[in-house]
Amino acid sequence: ELTFLGTSAGVPTRTRNMTSIILNLQQPTRAEMWLFDCGEGPSISFFTAYHPGKLNKIFITHLHGDHLFGLPGLLCSRSMQGNSLPLTLYGPKGLKEFVETALRLSGSWTDYPLTIIEVGPGLVFDEEGYRVTAYPLSHPVECYGYRIAQHDKPGTLDAAQLIADGVPPGPLFHQLKRGQRVDWQMAGSSTAAAIWGRDPGKTLAIFGDTAPCPQALEMARGADVMVHETTLEQA
Repeated sequence: ELTFLGTSAGVPTRTRNMTSIILNLQQPTRAEMWLFDCGEGPSISFFTAYHPGKLNKIFITHLHGDHLFGLPGLLCSRSMQGNSLPLTLYGPKGLKEFVETALRLSGSWTDYPLTIIEVGPGLVFDEEGYRVTAYPLSHPVECYGYRIAQHDKPGTLDAAQLIADGVPPGPLFHQLKRGQRVDWQMAGSSTAAAIWGRDPGKTLAIFGDTAPCPQALEMARGADVMVHETTLEQA
């Protein structure tokens, strides 16, 4: 689920915060939220609506202020609420210097483990059911869009076909559902098979600011959902 905490660009308005998007994974085994960009204002909306402990990853597309200036305040507020769960930041080169300088000069710190990873073009991580890739975009400063691809999930076991092939229902079916190889005897021969489909995972493309460029087209190709600003397009 995507929640837009802010959709304004350049400056906030009376009705719109600066750019910031929450991705709620809503997985039974992963009660996590990922934040994409953090301009001024969205941290207030976030703490009003969500538990800060669920926020464990923040992705920054680029270091322009309308995508970044709310980050130090959010980091400190998360800490002052007594949260001790780790948080990881991803973004272009310079993000680490920005965060560490802001905290140091303001006499601030975090009481939770804070990891800052400066990304480049290509794979950011591939773990726990999701793969995130950074695509370089066309902007006056280094800027990345993020493509979030959910891993494919096991499909439905074709029980009728398995029975027709001579596989008896029961424990063998459960082994197949767990992805295990199964051997069984039939007509004097040993056979191994699983009639098993795949449910393709969803793909989400979240852009920073960009002019048209080949990397943007590739990043969006085949995505189920694309989030793209239209700041300068009057049409």
